[in-house]
Amino acid sequence: MIERRTFLRWLAGSSALPLLQSACGDNDETVRAFPQGVASGDPTPDGVLIWTRIESVNEREHVRYELAADPDFRRIEGTGEVVVGGETDYTVRVELTGLAPATTYWYRFTARGATSEIGRTRTAPDPEADVPVRIALASCQDYGGRWFHAWRTLVDRDDVDFVLFIGDYIYETIGHLAAKLPPGRTPEIPDGLELDDPLKGQRAALTLADYRALYRQYRMDPDLRAMHAHFPFVAMWDDHEFANDCWQDHATDFDDLEGDEAEPERRAAASRAFCEYVPVRATNAVQLYRNVRWGKHVELVLLDERYYRDDDVVPEGPVDAAVGHIEANSAFGARTFVIKDAFDPREAAKLPTMLGSAQREWAITALHDSTATWKVVASPLVMAQMVVDLSGFAQLPAPFRQRYYFKTDQWDGFRSERRAFLEACADLDELVVLSGDLHGFYASTLYADFDAPGAPIAPEYGVSAISAATVDVQLDAVVAGNRLLSGLGLADLIPQYDANLLATNPHIAYAESTRNGLAIVEIGPEALDVQFLLVGDVTSPEASPAEVVAFRTPRGWRVSGQPITRLSIST
Repeated sequence: MIERRTFLRWLAGSSALPLLQSACGDNDETVRAFPQGVASGDPTPDGVLIWTRIESVNEREHVRYELAADPDFRRIEGTGEVVVGGETDYTVRVELTGLAPATTYWYRFTARGATSEIGRTRTAPDPEADVPVRIALASCQDYGGRWFHAWRTLVDRDDVDFVLFIGDYIYETIGHLAAKLPPGRTPEIPDGLELDDPLKGQRAALTLADYRALYRQYRMDPDLRAMHAHFPFVAMWDDHEFANDCWQDHATDFDDLEGDEAEPERRAAASRAFCEYVPVRATNAVQLYRNVRWGKHVELVLLDERYYRDDDVVPEGPVDAAVGHIEANSAFGARTFVIKDAFDPREAAKLPTMLGSAQREWAITALHDSTATWKVVASPLVMAQMVVDLSGFAQLPAPFRQRYYFKTDQWDGFRSERRAFLEACADLDELVVLSGDLHGFYASTLYADFDAPGAPIAPEYGVSAISAATVDVQLDAVVAGNRLLSGLGLADLIPQYDANLLATNPHIAYAESTRNGLAIVEIGPEALDVQFLLVGDVTSPEASPAEVVAFRTPRGWRVSGQPITRLSIST
């Protein structure tokens, strides 16, 4: 657990300081009583959920809350009291109702003689209100040896309606990718699963106490605290809230070395901690897929792409050279760098599902039933096909000169269901997909069949990671840690990754796989505008100004056939 003095030192050096000072000043009692700050989430036209956690010294804690129409709390809109205990790790969740639509509110909590910092939140507009929406799109925040200063690009903005966080709020492993973990930025867990692997990490969260400990540490980060105090969140999980590349209640920590990795108790612990610490309306009886209506123009459909999915097509255990799986008990050739021509017929024969039939049909129906101008799918995983073509690299041995799927853990591994889903949505005008997970920025056009593209169906904008290792860093670590891969000279090909991706996949209009950051998505009656905000080195606590790369999808783009236009931006 991070010490309070360390947290105060971070506050002193952070650009989040003005926001937090305005709320709680230098009050040690506030930090001591409410170390994870405040948060809000899942706004509706008449309500919102507010959250905090009290650092308890008692078996039960009485926590009062106040809601006001002004930041000085002169116009109190509501008050109440809740009692919390160890069964929720002293987290407080209050679902407020009866509020006015499209209205900014301020809230705070009182307990143990201390008052929390002040949070600001906002309700959604009436479903027929003709108003635009501005969304901050983010994913993948890794705490170990990395900093969250990408959030600082938003700290002075008042024009963001909510943050859409689409996965990997925490990372369950410690020391993965051989990361250097400095004092004060090293996650700690009380129990843990021993991994002792330079790529997978030293240990992984295993128990409810482990997952709670990670959330407590992450939520003490000053930049993340500032964001939660400033904006409501709409959040979805991906894999690292439980286990890397997970499916249902199965982990992949040992890649079949120890047999099936079904871990229902661990999955339940991870889900419970997520619902305790992330401001979502779901409880431990988890169904996270849902839709959010924001005025007349936006229907947001959030997909859960982990809890209902099938196992990967290629087992990680036995060697299977036909698909590139050249080492037993490895993800290489099973979930990453899988030979496309061999994989495709296997996937077509197995027909795995990522969504499950109930969620898939719900999503298709929700999109078709919506009267909103724009139908926006929040997909934690990238939908666009991503093939890397190594056939032209003469320095590689002939068996390795193939076309590879970069990751079949994403939608490329479920291409039949992707095709069915996109075909079912092909009649929808102004369909857009927002995605994350890959730790790179991508702008793509989606087709039902990427190998024989017909009419384009939707644009997709994929956001990079707040702080997790970008694609180039991941590839460097994987190749350097594998004697066979490094011996093939694959390290020399990593700087060519984006150029290869663009040349091999004409549906990808933009690829930047070396930068962290987030995105701003502005949606109005006539266009959807996206700004990728590319930040500097996240392995240093020092932030630098963001570089902006902008795109537009105009309403009615089917007439021109151009769903993505790059814009000129002066920064």
